[in-house]
Amino acid sequence: MQPHETLFTPTEAAVLTGLPLKAVNNAIDKKTISAVAGEEGGRLLDARALVSLAVERRLADRVAPELRRQVFDALGESVRNVVSLEGGLVKIDLREPRRELATSLRELRRAKRLVVSEPDIMGGDPVFRGTRVPVHMIAELMTKGSTPADLAESYPRLTAEMIRLAPIYAAAYPLRGRPRHQPWRDQKPVHRARRKLDTIAVS
Repeated sequence: MQPHETLFTPTEAAVLTGLPLKAVNNAIDKKTISAVAGEEGGRLLDARALVSLAVERRLADRVAPELRRQVFDALGESVRNVVSLEGGLVKIDLREPRRELATSLRELRRAKRLVVSEPDIMGGDPVFRGTRVPVHMIAELMTKGSTPADLAESYPRLTAEMIRLAPIYAAAYPLRGRPRHQPWRDQKPVHRARRKLDTIAVS
C-alpha cells in the first residue's frame, strides 16, 4: 500500500458501498478485507478493500463464505475487470461495482467540498459553505419527511446540490463526542404552506 494512497474510515466505506457499518466492521474483524491502523488508532481501508466490500454486498446472500473469501483474495492480487475462480467456472465482473464506487466517491468528495467546520460558526458543527445552515440538521429534516422543495424554500441560500448531498455527508461523518442537545433536534419537518383557493360559486 502506497503512503499517498487515499484511505477510508469504516463509516465512509459503509456509505460508499451501501453496506451497513456493522457488516464493514465484521469484514475487517474476520480479516475478509485488510485494514491498516490510522494515526489516531482507527482502522482504515484502501480502494481495493472498497471493491471487495461492494462485491460482498452483491454476493452475501448468493455465495458461500469460503468462495467469497477466494473472491476477495483474488481481488487483492488482480486489477483486472473480471476475476475467474474454480478453473474459470466462476467469473466475477467488477466493472459495475467499480463504476458505482467511482460515482459514490465523486458524490462524497463533492459533499466534503461544500461543507466547512469553523469554531466560530455554529459552535464548530459542519455547515454548508457560505451559510450558517448545519448539514446534519438538513439531513435530519429530510429523514423526518421534509422534501427538497420545502427545504429550498425555507433555506434559500442552499442549492439543490447541497440539499441532495446532506444525507451522504451526515452518514459518512456523524457528529462526534458526547451527545448534546442540538437546537434543531425537536424541529418538525419543513413543509411549504399551501394556500387554500377560495371557492367560487357558479350561478
